[in-house]
Amino acid sequence: MINRVEKLSSLKVIITNFMPKSPLYETDFMDWLTQQKLALASRDITAFDWENLAEELDSMGISEKNELKNRLIILLTHLLKWQYQSSKRSIGWFTTIANQRDDLQDILNEKPSLKQYVPDILPKSYRNARREVSAETGLVLSTFSEICPYDIQEILNPEFLCNTTDDFERAIKVIKNGL
Repeated sequence: MINRVEKLSSLKVIITNFMPKSPLYETDFMDWLTQQKLALASRDITAFDWENLAEELDSMGISEKNELKNRLIILLTHLLKWQYQSSKRSIGWFTTIANQRDDLQDILNEKPSLKQYVPDILPKSYRNARREVSAETGLVLSTFSEICPYDIQEILNPEFLCNTTDDFERAIKVIKNGL
């Protein structure tokens, strides 16, 4: 196995040395992307822009993790507002919680390997959500636990805290008539 890895690494080095960075990458990203896709489909390794492909793959991974973090921040912000400001609950908060839960569940189902990053991302997301809720509500930061009081299963559970499994129309009536 070590010899194969060494050979693959050597092959990449050889190809990288003979294949300069594509100027197309800098001037027309979509055309560059199409060319790379065609090279992949035809298994033409000499047409690959190795350096830029590696950068793009790395960026894709970072982008996926950032989407997970941003959605968690939005969901946690609304869950905290729902919990700490029950008199100000709105249909907007309800739909944001429902939509973010659905979207996060979709992302984690479509890209299950992202689940491994949740333990690292959740505390960072909560830190940001806690600050945001404090700023939006005027409640002092110490009102909220320094450590996320919810685990990922609770956060995604449609019956936790804000029961989004309730009929939408019923939820609107409950919110309009006061909780």
